[in-house]
This record gives sequence, C-alpha cells and structure tokens, in this order.
Amino acid sequence: MASLRKICLITLVVTTCATVVAAKSNLTDPYEILKLSFNANGGLDRLKAERTQYVEGTLAVAGLKGTLKSWSQQPDRSRTEVDLGVFKMTQGDNGRYQWVVDSNGKLQKITKLDEPTIKRRQLKRLMADYEYANPKSNVFKVTLTGVEKVQDKDCYVIKIVNNINSDAITNYINAETFLLEKSETTEGEERKETFSGDYREISGLQVPFWSKETSLNSGQIQEVTLTKFESNPPVDTLIFEPIEQTGKDYHFSSGGSAENIPFRFIGNHIFVIVKVGCKERIWVLDTGAGMTCISEAFAKELGLKLEGDLKGLGAAGTQVSLKLATLPPYELPGVEFDSQTVAVLDMKALNQTIGFDCAGILGFDFLSRFITKVDYANLTLSFYDPETFKYLGDGHEVNMHLKENLFRADATLDGVYKGSWVFDMGASGTSLDGAYAVRNGFTTRKIVEGLGRGAGSAFRTGSVKGKSFEFAGYRIDNPIVSFSTGAADTAIKSDEIGALGNTLFRNFVIYCDYAHEKLIVEKGDKFNQPFPIDNSGVQFKRGESDIPVVIFVSPGTPAAKAGFKEGDVVKAINGIAVKYFDGLTAVREMLQQEPGTKFSFVVERNGQEKELKLTLANLYE
Repeated sequence: MASLRKICLITLVVTTCATVVAAKSNLTDPYEILKLSFNANGGLDRLKAERTQYVEGTLAVAGLKGTLKSWSQQPDRSRTEVDLGVFKMTQGDNGRYQWVVDSNGKLQKITKLDEPTIKRRQLKRLMADYEYANPKSNVFKVTLTGVEKVQDKDCYVIKIVNNINSDAITNYINAETFLLEKSETTEGEERKETFSGDYREISGLQVPFWSKETSLNSGQIQEVTLTKFESNPPVDTLIFEPIEQTGKDYHFSSGGSAENIPFRFIGNHIFVIVKVGCKERIWVLDTGAGMTCISEAFAKELGLKLEGDLKGLGAAGTQVSLKLATLPPYELPGVEFDSQTVAVLDMKALNQTIGFDCAGILGFDFLSRFITKVDYANLTLSFYDPETFKYLGDGHEVNMHLKENLFRADATLDGVYKGSWVFDMGASGTSLDGAYAVRNGFTTRKIVEGLGRGAGSAFRTGSVKGKSFEFAGYRIDNPIVSFSTGAADTAIKSDEIGALGNTLFRNFVIYCDYAHEKLIVEKGDKFNQPFPIDNSGVQFKRGESDIPVVIFVSPGTPAAKAGFKEGDVVKAINGIAVKYFDGLTAVREMLQQEPGTKFSFVVERNGQEKELKLTLANLYE
C-alpha cells in the first residue's frame, strides 16, 4: 500500500508572450521565430529588464474556487498565496531554499536539495536569462518539430531541451499572431500542459490573463483568471522569506514527548489506534502520504462536510480521487491534535485488500510536527518535540530532501543501482520505478508476478530477489524488490529510481525528523535477519462475510500448480472453516510457513466446492 505518492500542490506561472503586426509564413528556423517574438515585445533587452511581477486573480481547481496572489523576482524568488476556503496554502522561494505553509498552518523549510532539484534551479536561472534563445548555447537545443493545430489554430511547435537533465518544454506558437496557445512541460516524471489566452498589453508585454493547466499524471485541472498584473513593481525581498511559525496545532499529554506507543505490524504496514471524539479506529502511518487522509465511510460516519474533487497519485502512478474535509480534534496515546484539513478518499477496495477496516492515513500533516521514532522489532512508536529533542545514540544520520511533502533518500541496490528513492513507510515493500526497471533489464530476470494496490487502482507487479541493499551506511542481504509491469514510457526519467518501503525499514530503528530534514537510522534488534515471505503465490481480498477471495495467482508458483483461480472463495483450510481464522492476516501468515508445508484448501468455484492441495515453496529459487 504505497498510499498517496503526493497530493497536487498548486503552482502559478505567469508568462509573457509576443505578438507581431504581420504574420510570417513558411518559417523553418526556430530561433527566427523566437527572435520575432522577442522583437514584438520590445526586444530581448526589454524582456530581460522584466525583473519583478505581482499578480492577483481567481483560481478554480478541484471543484473549488478562490483567490491567489503571487510575487516573483528573477531569477528564482517567488511567493504564492492561495485561498480556496477549506484549503489554504502559501509557498515561496527566497533564492536559497524553498518553503511551504501547508493547509493546516505548518511551516516546512526545504533547505537540503537533492541533485535533480539543484539542476532544475540551475536551468531556471538560465531560462530567466534567455540562454535558450542563443543558437550557440552550450546548454539548450531548440528545434522546430512541425506545425500542428491547437483549437483549430495553426501553431509552430518549438521544443526546448537541455544537456543538464531530461526536462523539456514544447511551445505551440500561433502561426498568425505568434502568441503562445499551449505549452507542454516535462520535469522528471511530471508532465503538464497549459493553454493560454485573453492576452492584454501591459507595459509593452503581451500577458495572458487566462490559463488552464492540466496535470497529465493525475488529471487535475486548474484554471487561473488574472484580475491584476504589475510589471516591475517595487518588491520588498523580505516577502520571499518564510512566514514566522506561530503556535502548534497539537500538544503532548505530558512533557515534550509521547513514547513507546504500541503498533501492529500487519502485512508490513504500521497500524495505530486513533481516537476522534469517542470513536476509536485503526489508522496506518505513512510517510508516503502528502496529506493526512480519512476514509469516505468514516467521514460520513462523523458527519463531515466533503468539498472539492482533487486528483492525486497513488502507488505506481495510479490516479486517486479525493475530497477535502475538516477533521475534528483527534488523539493518539499521549498526543492530541486540534482540528485539521484532511483529504477524504474511498478506501473500500484498499480495505478489502488489507483484510480489515482502516479508517485513515496519518501523513505529512501529522508526521511533520514531530521527530517520529519507529522501532520495528519492538513494535513501538515515539513522538518528540523537534525543538527540545536531543539524540544521544550512535545511529547514522541521513540528509533528506523534501519534495511535494515526501522525503527522498539515497540508497543503492546490488552495488550498482544508485540514486534517490522516495522514503515511504506506507509501502509494504521496496519498489523500483517501472520505466527504470525496464531500462535496466529487471524485466528480463526471473520474476514473481503479483498484484499491487495503493490508494489508487490495482496494478500488475513483478518482484525479483537482489543481492544487497545499501541504505544509511548499512547493508541488507537478499532484498526483494518489486516494480510495476504495466506500460512504461522509458523516455521519461523520474527524479527517483524507486520507493523504499517497510521490508527494508523493518531492519532498523528510524527517527524521522522533518524540521531538520534528516533521518537517524540505527540497527534494529532483528537487523538483517530473514523475515517471513509468501511461499504460495496466491493473493486474496476480503469478500462477503470476511471470507477470503482469490484475486491473483502468480504463474508457475505453488498456488498455480495447485489449481487456484481468480474468484475462488475459500471455505476451509485443513478441514477448518475459514470463519474460525483471524481474518486474512491469519491466512496470509499461514502461507509464510516453511517451504514444503502442505495445506488442503476447499474453495467454492462457480457454485461448486473443490479441494486443492497446496505445497509451499520458495518463489525466488
């Protein structure tokens, strides 16, 4: 359950575009097209003189409508304020680092930048200086790829690429007016298209007062209509600095911590009891959730008002539909929270896969408040105030980069596959990016096929056994690593090569420190020991009356040889009716017993009962 990889953050980009008095036809040189655009806007010197901007307008996104304000100063300072009622956010960049104040008023600084972010900031500065317009540039290459229609208008298609990273911009410039009709941008795996219109002349610039941006990953659409645009206004640079943090939205019951809170580790997920009012429910802890979430069923039980229609991304890039609500005050043992804005999602299919009802996901809005200690071997959680906590152990420190509310960490698989990985305590296992797996030949290895599910839809997976995993200065032997086996565009290179999950983390005691953007990692009591894994090749979901139903049978595994089929309803195991077992968790644990263990299953298929003989075996040998 990789859960929410991210919840889309709202961004604003105001572009200036050129117009010409007379249209040019049969242009073949992209640099000539750019030059005409610059000249129509008063020339390149005028464009370079555009150093600051201020805009106001309305923003419509996810069924919500509100206001925005944005200040910018070239090359890389910015501040944007968004107010959508139930959702408010301010984010900025002071030229040294980024910062964001989330929808619940918590400031998060992003000062430790990873390599992809550093390169992107370098590109941003070069773009602001119009380096791409230089035909002799050592960084940029500009090509005219053809003429295409955009909303029945012929447009020159100009693509801008660079040799620093794989990011690209494709501009669709109207062949009659030379105004920008549409742009497509790729940054890592993130892709979006933006339509522009309602151009107005401001101080010699042609400014689009309307734009519509669509994330091609999540499908989220946001529409901006400007009501004010100021060119080169005086701007106090202090406005780009982080907002001073005032107060906290939580408190400890005693002192500056809540320690040794027990959790259940089921299916390689961390489950804790959360109390909302008088209702105690099971929630999952998830550093891979960009926002705290509750199930739609629990939101209705609480009588919450649901607003908006957001789009997010789940495991393997699957799309997730979300709404927003205000959650009343809630608590865990030793720590109490004020009311918070949370995301609401349909968790029915996810809970069927887990095997019991999970009411919510404790994500960024919860975890970012603390230093969170997870002791996997002893099944305890501790939460500390980052302002007073002092670490006295001998663990290894790991710098983390925060992007879209999710941590990234460096790690190396098999001594070769090194890069940045999403740090995801909501993921049961460690996984590679699907396109990365294809490019590096993992799909040609001996694969154990499977079915994955996060907060989005189900997806097919492949799993392989590696030789080693190096993380935080430690080495883990024989790791199992999975990847999505769906269609992967290998031309798109994600900033991350995969996601680290709990099959890795369970070897350790881990301190997650959002305030200081770091991890502290210690060897756990079960460091580098063999952990139970499935030895059957069959996967279940919770069916009616909590009866296990087969949802996937991996080819060539013991389950396939025994004759299991998708849709089989399990009635009994070794002569004992499944209603006497402790749900799916107990069944799954049985199938993690030693290779050679034999079982007799009775399943119902097409209204008839069948007996299936299953002998467990190691799936990776």
